[in-house]
Amino acid sequence: MLFITSVNLYSQLLRLDYRSPEKKESQFKISLFKQYMLGVNTLGHLDLSGELMSINYSGSSGFMGGLSVMGTTTLFYSNDDDKKNNLTHLLNPIGGINGSLYFLFALQKKEKSSLKLSSRLGIKWIQGSALKGFENYFLSRYGALGSVYQRILFEDALENQRIDFWIYPHLMASQVGEENLKIFFDNQLETISYGYGLQTGVEFNLKVRLIFLLNQFINPINSDALGNPVLRLILSYRF
Repeated sequence: MLFITSVNLYSQLLRLDYRSPEKKESQFKISLFKQYMLGVNTLGHLDLSGELMSINYSGSSGFMGGLSVMGTTTLFYSNDDDKKNNLTHLLNPIGGINGSLYFLFALQKKEKSSLKLSSRLGIKWIQGSALKGFENYFLSRYGALGSVYQRILFEDALENQRIDFWIYPHLMASQVGEENLKIFFDNQLETISYGYGLQTGVEFNLKVRLIFLLNQFINPINSDALGNPVLRLILSYRF
């Protein structure tokens, strides 16, 4: 699976629920190569992502869960600080080659809006820039917990047109081994880094997404180098 992922792009950033309160039937769906993304951030990275696979289950009670396999490749970076270049993959929810389990629990469901509790656990295999030695990859285990508010801004069923808005504030944590912290971050991050994230955006006709993200670790050992918030803009197209 890692080999297949390494030669394909990937990615599912956040699963949204498009079912109305009247449509309460359970659904099980497998998607392959359905979504591609172009992203840029304030650390000077331009990257391309694509979805390899996602398995999603939607229960009649409003519960959603599944597995996603993702990956991102960097097209260009202008930052000359390799620690920050490595940091961008940790803060990117679709950074590196990664697989994750996600769960959403319905808190509120109305005709045109919903509120869900969202959690995600996963592992990333990141191609980084070593500060010393000849290592090329390191592993990071990560998790996130937050709430997703989704609302339909516009809908025309006859013309098959729809615009969705969502906002997703969350807490996050990332774990990197001590040896990799020394090689890729010069021991300027804790073994477990934690912080916050905010994702928001609009989606047009269930296909095109414009996504804004803000992420920050709040407990780095060197806050000047690795403690600044990182903004990201993503344009996504789903087939």
